[in-house]
Amino acid sequence: MDLQPLLEHAGRLRVVESDLSFHDGERYSQRQKAHTPFGGIMWSIVLEGDLAPIAPLLRAAKVVHFGKGTVFGLGRVAVEAA
Repeated sequence: MDLQPLLEHAGRLRVVESDLSFHDGERYSQRQKAHTPFGGIMWSIVLEGDLAPIAPLLRAAKVVHFGKGTVFGLGRVAVEAA
């Protein structure tokens, strides 16, 4: 898959709103028998422009998820139309 055209198109989208924060949490490790820190970045972004060319990637991200903690149910991607 040639990503260059998608990256160029994404560069033409406008960021209307962005909120980045760190979520601090912990989980219990059965292997270590202890609570371990489990934090990460949470980000919400509102884009303006033609999302049609990147829509297949956004739909895939909703299903696959990505990032740290994905195996623990994190890395969720939600896509909503404004």
